[in-house]
Amino acid sequence: MADNEHGRIIASQAKIVLKPAGFQRKGKSRIWIADRGFWLSVVEFQPSSWSKGTYLNVAVHWLWGSLPETVTFDRPQRIGQFVPFESPAQFLLAVDQMGKKAVEIDQVHRSMFPSVQATATILVNELQPGAYGEWAAFHAGVAAGLAGDFETARRLFESAQRHAASQAQLLLGYIDEIAFRSRVRGFIVAERAYYGLGALPAAVAI
Repeated sequence: MADNEHGRIIASQAKIVLKPAGFQRKGKSRIWIADRGFWLSVVEFQPSSWSKGTYLNVAVHWLWGSLPETVTFDRPQRIGQFVPFESPAQFLLAVDQMGKKAVEIDQVHRSMFPSVQATATILVNELQPGAYGEWAAFHAGVAAGLAGDFETARRLFESAQRHAASQAQLLLGYIDEIAFRSRVRGFIVAERAYYGLGALPAAVAI
């Protein structure tokens, strides 16, 4: 019974801290997600292969990618260091602090990505010439297209490589305002259904 005491503490304390901020647990995993319209806020209490305890990862997941078997961490952040389980009281306090930090970062992300226009500006400006991550150009291209900048979207889709290339090539065939928005909205709606999030909120302009 005591073997997974740290896991039970994570589950119970994360619920106390994260649920009021709109997070729900993904199945029985250590991952919590919150619906932010065209993206998910993701919090993971990542286990170690060697010790009882947890890391804290916070991420943004864009809902316009392909349907994943697991939540992709499209903008991942590792917060702090591994926290070992030493005692129930010590670990409960640590998880509580981690959860509160995750909520703070989620609030920062919500202020950064309130609209596709704001998101496009950030994602495009963050790209390093000649050093795009595998999916960075694709995500920036989608955001640019949704913001109406099809010249940038086309350029970024054409630069997408490896696994992102097939998705980018697919969207290249829809580079006009009506078709592009309809196609991407379809991706978002499908992913929302996959995660059990319901209809896209009317306030989200896609």
